[in-house]
This record gives sequence, structure tokens and C-alpha cells, in this order.
Amino acid sequence: MQSAATVNVGAGLVGRHDISDVAREQGVSVSETKVDGNRVVTESVGRHVVGQFVEPDVPANTPGTALERDAITVGEALEASALAGAGDKPVDQSDAAAIQAAEMRAPGKNETEPDGLGARAQSAATRNTRTVPHKATLSDVLE
Repeated sequence: MQSAATVNVGAGLVGRHDISDVAREQGVSVSETKVDGNRVVTESVGRHVVGQFVEPDVPANTPGTALERDAITVGEALEASALAGAGDKPVDQSDAAAIQAAEMRAPGKNETEPDGLGARAQSAATRNTRTVPHKATLSDVLE
């Protein structure tokens, strides 16, 4: 929700302190649960689910593996995916979650950058859930 809010404020669609009646009266929540070994994150405004994504539970490797000679960067992996044809597929919530997870694991952080690639992918995936003539693809996110 933070990345979508940042995009909306930056575009001048809302003010930094704007809040809807539903959010003010019923609240906004983000919950995380484990289902069959997967992490399920659900975002709600009031009683309505506005976003949900599933991330497989992948054990983190030891820090030394990132320093191995054959290790690739997150950007190289995404570029290879785009070149392999995945770049023409519309970005969805699971793509955004995978990018955000990779973005956090690479430097060993516990959060994503608000203006990073994961935030751009999340924003594109959210836009793609709406009926729009052109769905954003991984190639669009990487531009």
C-alpha cells in the first residue's frame, strides 16, 4: 500500500494527509499468514480486501553464496526473464512479490525501497488489476 500511496501522492492525485471516511472509521490493515508453507499477505481497507499476494517460503542461503563467482544480480535475473519472453506477460501480484522478496534478500534488508524496482512492479500489478487497455509488462517495469 505504501508504494501505491507514494505513486498517488507523486502524481498529485491525493495529498499526503488525505484519508477516506472508510479508512478513518474502519481502518486499514495488512495481515500475514502461512498457508501450506507459503506466506500470504492480505491488504484490507475497512472490510474489503484490496490486495493479496502469495510468496513461496524459500529458505535464505548463507551470505557467502551471493559472493560466489556464478552469482547473478537481481537486475540480471529480471533482464534474463524479460528476454526469455516473460517480459511480454502482464505483471501480477505474484511477480511483484517475487521482485520485492529478491530486492530485500539481495542486500539482506527487511524492507523494500519505496522507489525501487519492487515498488514499481507492485504499482504496475495494482494498475493491471483494473480494466485498462494496456497492461504493464515486466519489460515496462524494467524501462
